[in-house]
Amino acid sequence: MTDLIVFKLGRTPADPAAWGAFADGAIVEAGRVANVEALNVIAGRLPEGVRVVAVLQGEQVAMREIPAPPKQTSKLLAAATYILEDELAEPVEDLHVVVSSTSPRVAYAISRKLIGGWLAAFDAIGLAVTEMAPDYACIGGSPTACVIAADRDRMIASRGAAGFAAEIGLAERIAPKFIEEARDAVIIAYGGHDAIGGWSARPIERRPLAHEADLVALFGSAFSSKTPPTSLLAGEFRRRAASSFNFAPYRRVAALAAGLAVALIFSGIAAGVRDMRVAGAYETSASAMHKAAFPTFSGSDIRSHARQILADGGAAASFIDMSSRLTASLEGHDGVAIDRIRYDGARGQFVFSIRSDTDAGIEAFRMALDANGIVASDSGGYRRSGEAWIGEMSARAK
Repeated sequence: MTDLIVFKLGRTPADPAAWGAFADGAIVEAGRVANVEALNVIAGRLPEGVRVVAVLQGEQVAMREIPAPPKQTSKLLAAATYILEDELAEPVEDLHVVVSSTSPRVAYAISRKLIGGWLAAFDAIGLAVTEMAPDYACIGGSPTACVIAADRDRMIASRGAAGFAAEIGLAERIAPKFIEEARDAVIIAYGGHDAIGGWSARPIERRPLAHEADLVALFGSAFSSKTPPTSLLAGEFRRRAASSFNFAPYRRVAALAAGLAVALIFSGIAAGVRDMRVAGAYETSASAMHKAAFPTFSGSDIRSHARQILADGGAAASFIDMSSRLTASLEGHDGVAIDRIRYDGARGQFVFSIRSDTDAGIEAFRMALDANGIVASDSGGYRRSGEAWIGEMSARAK
């Protein structure tokens, strides 16, 4: 079972983000989406209690080792703030400062406005991030290993108590001295070997980095270790009761409750109810489901409420119509399967996971949906998993 999910973020919440799901330290699934908002499909799949980790681009977090750190916590934080004050252009009162708990003691600083913006973006889609760290703290650097990793047009570097992330042009100026100061440490390079090879005459242990998922896997290994990276979510940004509770399944309950209320309408105008105990049971069930589906409804006449929903073209009618169209479209496509399906009544659309023997099968299914009056769009594309192609899809009526 998935016990950790890692999000590799871009410069802003509007930029593409990669993700990886881990079980017992091993990556089991990975993908990439257009932006943080598109991660809402993943929010509906997280098991209760999973660790949700966000990895920021290192350019957004300053780092500095604290020499001779004080033992008292308040003095330690004051020393860290004082050290960072000379390096950063922003006023200290606008910064959030965190100090590592392991040796060597390292101070991290990030703009309060920036970290608040990231957390708000995740909260908006129902994802409670439990830990957050810069990427250079998540690639396995240590006093005995200087690690450099390629990330598209960026480079990430760490040697334990020091690290940086920068675009390749700037990294070319920083890296030679950074590697030289690593002294006797082994130099490990993940991907980007052509560029890294010219930065130092020292022997470099080259390791492959074929896909972005390999970099996410490296981050996951760091958080699965006995000494995970220091989390920036401390002090005022600590999540005291982080939860990944998903409200998406209750959208389907809402539609079913409305459907059951409609059934009661028709049973009420039928020629009498012979078994009052059965009628009472239906009434009780309908009331319970209606309350769960529409918690803000304060009235007692659920039949009238259901009539209003139907008159407005609401969730019940859309749910029944969309279900029949989706079922019809799936017929004749034996190699295609959908699961984890849920209905978003507010948007009038289904969101589901799709699996197919071939990528052509997914496109054929999309064409069948279109022929049945349904517009389908994928969330982040499709990816190969074993012998199958999998992805996330949303579908709504034209």
